[in-house]
Amino acid sequence: MNIGLTGSNGFIGSYLVRAVTAGRMGNVRVLLRSRPAAGEEFGAEVVHGDLMLPKDCERFAKDLDLIIYLAHRNVPVNSDLDQPSDAMSNMVPLLNLLRAIQVLKTRPHLIYFSSGGAIYGPSSRRIPFRETDPCEPSSSYGIQKLAAEQYLRLAAAKDQLTCTVLRPGNAYGTLLPQQRMQGLIGVAINSVLHKKPIRIFGNMDNVRDYVHLADIRSMVEKVARPKEPFTILNVGTGQGHSVRQVLKTIEECAGSPLQIETAPDPHYGSWLTDWVVLDVTKAQREFNWTPRVDFRDGIRAIVTNWRADAQHEIALA
Repeated sequence: MNIGLTGSNGFIGSYLVRAVTAGRMGNVRVLLRSRPAAGEEFGAEVVHGDLMLPKDCERFAKDLDLIIYLAHRNVPVNSDLDQPSDAMSNMVPLLNLLRAIQVLKTRPHLIYFSSGGAIYGPSSRRIPFRETDPCEPSSSYGIQKLAAEQYLRLAAAKDQLTCTVLRPGNAYGTLLPQQRMQGLIGVAINSVLHKKPIRIFGNMDNVRDYVHLADIRSMVEKVARPKEPFTILNVGTGQGHSVRQVLKTIEECAGSPLQIETAPDPHYGSWLTDWVVLDVTKAQREFNWTPRVDFRDGIRAIVTNWRADAQHEIALA
């Protein structure tokens, strides 16, 4: 199987590149706009190009059986600052790739990473969202993801490809840069371990469904071969944790007190949906997929692994 990944420099993308190559799922190709950093190793064929350029899309997509699409710029909290730019940066690249697939007539299977946290609308029922529930995004980020799903549904209906849309919850599993505006757990743990304040956007009582990267990887493996032309799957745990609960768990696992720093503008991120938990019954029923990583165990493992690596570096110094 020839597998291509876009967005391989991102948080989930970089993890999946390593997982797919290590798992020997097939021949792997990644699309990069710039040269890899010194010492960076993908273990895959690298195509230098840009999804904004149709010819680069054709070079990347040629002969691919499976495309894992993770390319996306901006995050929910800042996507509304320049909506025209947000639409241009995120819709045109996908449409260019779909056009390239149409020209090449290769009919690949495409796994598209949408969003479980930004797609669904407000709900007072506090019942986990199913894939069939109404979608009412509260940010340009969510709107772009939802529009992309519809373009992919249309392409599948025209028999240009098959597609599995994944709507993951809030992913975690590795440390993330302290200045990132997305990825609460990875950012917060990194800040705690380096005794830096944690920046919080939006309400501390907002609830999200947090899913580990290892469970996301296992889902990708399950859906690598399509069962139907087009399907949408939630990827979560069915359990919600508030920002406040997340920070308390990190504090307990790290054994260090937290420093909280709110955004300079108290209204920044105030429009974010206050509760999103995902029903994963469909993934369990149709693909025999179940999340395996316990929330607290996943957080504890990040802390433990960082400390073990730090001790190892000290020993080698």
